[in-house]
Amino acid sequence: MAAHARIRQGLNLALLLLLAGTAGAQANGPAAAAADSSSQKAEVFLSIKGRTRQTPVAVFPFTADAADPGAATAAGVFNSTLIQDLRNAVHFEVVLDSARADSGSWGPVLERWGAAGARALVRGTVSRQGEQMQVFAAVYRLPDRRLLVAKPYLGAPHQMRQVGHQVCDDIVLALTGQRGVSQTQIAYVDQARGNKEIFVMDYDGQYPRQLTSDQTIDLSPAWAPDARRLVYSSLSGAKWVLRVLDIASGVAVPLRVPSAMSTAPEWSADGQRILFAMMAKGSVDLYSWTMSEGRLERITDHPEVETEPAASPDGRRIAFTSDRTGLPQVYLANADGSDVHRLTSEPDAYEGSATWSPDGRRLAFVRRGFEGFDVYLVEVAGGSPVRLTAGGSSENPSWSPDGLQLAYCATHGAQSDIYVMNWDGSNPRKLTASGTCLVPAWSPWPVAAP
Repeated sequence: MAAHARIRQGLNLALLLLLAGTAGAQANGPAAAAADSSSQKAEVFLSIKGRTRQTPVAVFPFTADAADPGAATAAGVFNSTLIQDLRNAVHFEVVLDSARADSGSWGPVLERWGAAGARALVRGTVSRQGEQMQVFAAVYRLPDRRLLVAKPYLGAPHQMRQVGHQVCDDIVLALTGQRGVSQTQIAYVDQARGNKEIFVMDYDGQYPRQLTSDQTIDLSPAWAPDARRLVYSSLSGAKWVLRVLDIASGVAVPLRVPSAMSTAPEWSADGQRILFAMMAKGSVDLYSWTMSEGRLERITDHPEVETEPAASPDGRRIAFTSDRTGLPQVYLANADGSDVHRLTSEPDAYEGSATWSPDGRRLAFVRRGFEGFDVYLVEVAGGSPVRLTAGGSSENPSWSPDGLQLAYCATHGAQSDIYVMNWDGSNPRKLTASGTCLVPAWSPWPVAAP
């Protein structure tokens, strides 16, 4: 059985089975400030049965003084980051325009792109400001030429990727009314050096860095809602323990729960509790640990194995995996464990790893087929699951905080890597290439420092 249970890379369902068995601004020139975009309607339309409609956006690569090699290099890094971020943002069809219009001739350019069907135009400059670089970005809504963003951004030359992410997120907010995800991160497990350690990378797969050096098996990273902490499972001797890692300091503190087998942790939506699976008195059930009080509460009480808890965004319900009917399947219940019922009605399905969309309307989960696992999507209110992946084995789905994308682990032969796709299964793209990466967890939006 354990050979088939690759959900959460050998921990959650594999451990489940192991434990069960043995255990209008002016167009010419910049404005003084960006217009308020909070009242703008989103340009993206979503349907569970359809594809995402994209808004055409014209982008002029930001210019820099050719006589300043440092500024030109910074502009190159910034432009490549911004353009790729906009393409990754789901909302937009990016059209590049390399024409060099003078500062006095943007009116005709805006008119041309508006007539061509573009709904926005992005342009700007990169210039040196002492030891820093200043990026000035302007975004026009078309065809009415309303200036939505006109804003300077400062950063050191080596920070141009971060500035590009910030500019993209501001563009997404201005054009859709929703926050962008370019400044989020994805935690994951890498087993390249023999052990399994927790790593984190930018949302686009760039800048990977190692978070843990436990020299053991670390699995199931889960982000706190503040995006500053991770909880994960760690094999310590013969025990599975839970550790809470502070990202900034790198300090990991174990939870003092009274069991040698605690796995599959997940945060509650308010960040006050950690839900997890724990073996006690011969059975594996779901428990809750209140962080501020160190209080343990039992959620489920069943002789079969219950694991992989996932709290709904409103905190009222949980999804979890149980083999109470003989095979691992996904169940829904109230937050206190009452009113348990199956998510789907497929009689002999082998399922797990359910995760709620940020709006609470959908659940992504995995189901085993002939070739391996695939990621499925289902409306919580009812309906038939929609398969999003095919080929190889795809597992461990994790939502982006805007609910428009899913990270997942795809295995082909002996190679496992992290991928991202749009919520409807379109535009899959590979983020890692080592063949040793597993169990992605997409971060919430970063919270500003107090």
